[in-house]
Amino acid sequence: MKIIKYIGMGTALFLATGCTSGFEEYNTNPYRPPVVPANTLLSTMFQVYASPQQNSCQMNNTMWACFSGQVTTPTTWNSGDQAFAYYNAIERFNQATWNDFYGKIYTNLFQIEKLTEKKGLIYHIAQVTRVFAMSRIASLQGPLPYTQVQAGNTSAPYDDEKTAWHAMFDDLNAAIKVLEEAAPLGVNVDLASVDQFYKGDCKRWLKFANTLKLRMAIRISGAAGEADYAQQQAEAAVRSGVMDNVNDSSWDWTNSNMGVNGYNVVDSWGEVKANACLVSYMNGYNDPRREKYFTQRKDGSYMGVRSGSQNIPTPSTYADYSRLLIATNKAAPQPVMYAAEAAFLCAEGILKGWFRDLGMTDAKEYYEKGIRLSFEEYKVNGADDYINNDKLKPGNHDDDVNKNDNYTNKSQVTIKWNNSDTPEVKLEKVLTQKWIALFLDPMNGWADYRRTGYPQIFPATRLANNTCTIERGQRRLHFAESEYRTNKENTEAAVSLIHGGQDTNGADLWWALKN
Repeated sequence: MKIIKYIGMGTALFLATGCTSGFEEYNTNPYRPPVVPANTLLSTMFQVYASPQQNSCQMNNTMWACFSGQVTTPTTWNSGDQAFAYYNAIERFNQATWNDFYGKIYTNLFQIEKLTEKKGLIYHIAQVTRVFAMSRIASLQGPLPYTQVQAGNTSAPYDDEKTAWHAMFDDLNAAIKVLEEAAPLGVNVDLASVDQFYKGDCKRWLKFANTLKLRMAIRISGAAGEADYAQQQAEAAVRSGVMDNVNDSSWDWTNSNMGVNGYNVVDSWGEVKANACLVSYMNGYNDPRREKYFTQRKDGSYMGVRSGSQNIPTPSTYADYSRLLIATNKAAPQPVMYAAEAAFLCAEGILKGWFRDLGMTDAKEYYEKGIRLSFEEYKVNGADDYINNDKLKPGNHDDDVNKNDNYTNKSQVTIKWNNSDTPEVKLEKVLTQKWIALFLDPMNGWADYRRTGYPQIFPATRLANNTCTIERGQRRLHFAESEYRTNKENTEAAVSLIHGGQDTNGADLWWALKN
């Protein structure tokens, strides 16, 4: 396995790669990069959205997607039980997303700040990108350096979670204000030259930023004392305009030019498969989107691999199990954000009593809209029949290779919305259908599970980290060891900011359920 050095935040960072060689080595000093145009620097920051390069795709999209129940990693590249699937990843994988995101964000942001004097569209799109990446880091580990990260400093104090999230909202709101002014002007030429998502269309970037803001508001809404603040942020986002149709969805089309996507390469290593959890739900619902998500087995069925299998699997063991369909098409774009997400977020907000002043009172309307948008996104027919089905329930996992991996699904929710359902059942329906629709966006599923208990994700068959439990799974990633080496004083001080005061994989984040 080849190790590629990164340097970011003034420290040597290490990136674990697959069993290939010759990948690009990134230049690495965030304080002395070459002088290049601000929009060119922005294009490197854009890599954090979908992680299209194969090593980044493996680190950021497949490894901890084990926790979301959507993707898993049946492979022997880890050391025995030291794997994400058993809540016990080896350190170079545990810290991989931290290293990748911090290196790509701050290396370029510092220079963009100098070149733009922190003004203008390019700077504020860079801030949107920073918030996107750092909200993911915050959703992985909790406390993080944010408000005091500065060019020229090799270390920075950690913010507590509330401080960091509120600062991210402030930065995002400033960017949204600029985008509101730019949207009527249409396409920005400087942005268009590097924008593989929206080709410089500021109207669509405004909807993207507002949907990100709505996502963040929902995520922190259960934290102590945050309900009113979260509601204010969510309603402002909807008022300004969130994603509304599939043309608003964001996809990374880098691969169309490169002729390969990250999932394709990781799949060729035998290191990614469909997760038995998601496949079982969709099998039970007879979901027609399966053919757009997964490959069929030789017998025409769909079967995923149990994440955290009883026996450490090898790629050959599960060769006939369902692969990710995106991995079979080298030129397929990778998703960044689906329009369906905004509809499901609105449905959940309405369940909380939000948006009444905006005339939004029917959660059913937005629940069904989310499903329809997902069907439309993947060009699948049958949304009406699916939405109105009140019989089918999530399926079980019946493994025909390893019976020890069998699992009886705890979820019993049907699809059809019934006004007589309890609020808890309605919430589970929203989050279950959101999770299915947001395939290949695993942070959402894992975050929703940690903050609500839904969707009901299959646990590992056994435990390799005693700070976690089988029942609740992994709750966060512990701080990177590189931070303990190079930012020691600040990192040790940050441990007290973690719920329970211990830097473990089993500690709950600020916004997550605590039992």
